[in-house]
Amino acid sequence: MNISELFKKVHEFPKRTFAILEDDQKITYGDIINTANKISHLFVSFGLQQGEKVLLSSTDKLAIAEVTLAAYRFGLTVILLDFNSKKGRVKGIIEACKPSLFIVDPNLLQEWNLETDKTLLVKRSKVAKSVVFKKLFNKAATNEAVEDSLKSFPACLKNFEGLQPVFPKEVSESAIAYIMYTSGSTSEPKGVMITHANLFSHLETLKNVYKMDAASKILNVLNPFHADGINQGPLLSFYCGSTWLSPFGLDTTQLEKFYFSIYKYEITHAFVVPTLLAFFEKLHLGFEDSFKTSDFKFLISVAAQLDARLWQSVMDIFKVKIINVYGLTETVNGSIYCGPEDSNFKVGTIGKPVDCEVKIVDENGNECLSNEKGELLLKGTHIMLGYYNNAEENKQIIKDGWLHTGDIALKDEDGFYSIVGRKKSMINAGGFRIQPEEIEEVILTMEGVDACKVIGVPDPILIEKIIAFLKVDRIIVKDEVVCYKFLRALLEPEKVPSQIIFVDDFQRGISGKIMIEPLKNLALQTKTLTETSIGSNLEILFQIAANVFKVKPEEVSATSSSINLAGWDSMNNFIYITTIEERFKVQFSTSEIMSMKNIQDIDRIITMKLKNV
Repeated sequence: MNISELFKKVHEFPKRTFAILEDDQKITYGDIINTANKISHLFVSFGLQQGEKVLLSSTDKLAIAEVTLAAYRFGLTVILLDFNSKKGRVKGIIEACKPSLFIVDPNLLQEWNLETDKTLLVKRSKVAKSVVFKKLFNKAATNEAVEDSLKSFPACLKNFEGLQPVFPKEVSESAIAYIMYTSGSTSEPKGVMITHANLFSHLETLKNVYKMDAASKILNVLNPFHADGINQGPLLSFYCGSTWLSPFGLDTTQLEKFYFSIYKYEITHAFVVPTLLAFFEKLHLGFEDSFKTSDFKFLISVAAQLDARLWQSVMDIFKVKIINVYGLTETVNGSIYCGPEDSNFKVGTIGKPVDCEVKIVDENGNECLSNEKGELLLKGTHIMLGYYNNAEENKQIIKDGWLHTGDIALKDEDGFYSIVGRKKSMINAGGFRIQPEEIEEVILTMEGVDACKVIGVPDPILIEKIIAFLKVDRIIVKDEVVCYKFLRALLEPEKVPSQIIFVDDFQRGISGKIMIEPLKNLALQTKTLTETSIGSNLEILFQIAANVFKVKPEEVSATSSSINLAGWDSMNNFIYITTIEERFKVQFSTSEIMSMKNIQDIDRIITMKLKNV
């Protein structure tokens, strides 16, 4: 089914719920089609034509779904960009793809230095309040308000009420639906081109593999600026005529929202990443029955390799089946699926391919036998068209229609595939596939840094954690906190290294390249100071916080929290809590952890626990 056929189909059930978002806001299929129709006129008003590009970045999930669907139906190419992206990376992407229109949150206009005449600002809540105010008091709009409504979304759509849509009759299957930029250098960003044929053939595969239909209720709160968030959330729901649920953000400090939502919204399928499953394993006391509803089918783990021990542990705790999906941004989403059928389910593997060809080859290109390791190659209708304006890279990665994944795999005697290594330097940190060269490029701009190397090492929570090794001038003080402040200003949160290690020099091979194995060994030997035995409980909590969040001790106070302290994100919160448990020899319950809003709360809970010992 293509995009024009899909739009015709959903016209048949305008009252069916398409999405349930924050504050239980319900959006019907009639709502989404009505908005998309008005957006078609918006595109015309900007003089856009098929094949041109729209860059979209907003915290407004509904706006992302509305604009994306309308753009696909219009024949435009969507570029989804995370609102956390830094100016240098954004500049490189804009220069590479030259969007004709930007639809972004207001703060990004200046942060990214965008052209105002080509930009619409997403201002849903503020516009809504002003409209209600004017209706109540029957006041005429000021010139400023009129101008704001023309340049803000969705207020600007009021100009197109009641008009028939101006979509083209058909959109070519070869048209590029979206370009998704993966990790790469700021000067040479990698843009994965996915055509309409790629996207919609794959949505059909996903629908069949997951056994979804109009009655399905899909919980997906993953980042919509990544393929698993946008494609397996609003787009897959739209394709199936089902309901997409994203009523809260992905906040691992409030997992009870996730657990409660399964029953509250009668969820049938829920998308997770391995890092989230690690939180489930740790924080489950009292919530073990969360997935034991008559509606729920299974969890779907995406974005990263799923460790066999964690996989089995979470299934045992919650008595629920977890499907494991292997795919890349270059394959839309998936390619190889472990489950849900018993015939293609084996814990510790990525399963068997669906709707694609797979082979494993050795260094000479010869196909490997069972249980022989080699590079995993994929072929199918869902394989990307290529990287945007990158002919040389395309020649290397796609040969005779086969996508060279860079992953080392093997196939066992039962036909199950497993990933056992990687040819490329890509790091998978918490489900984010990150090129270490991008981080190195930023580090080398730091004053006094002579050389650096960024690697990934195995981690039970993050899959891999990022470690940066720095060789600095002798006159430069080796101050880890200063380095972190510098990097946080220039890198997205998921790309900031978990650890910085200063070295006197790097061991190099004959070719002059930095040797990786010695660095991995050094990382295993180097332990970051995460505790102190001096001072009161509160002072010890401050010290642990300073070490875990990479800030100066004087920046930490009793009211410090994830809201006001740099570096205090979901991942580091988990490390902080675990370190505290080890230091004080206590065990926090799930409800206790979820009630911790700041350090003062943690101190209070520790005090009560120690009194009861």
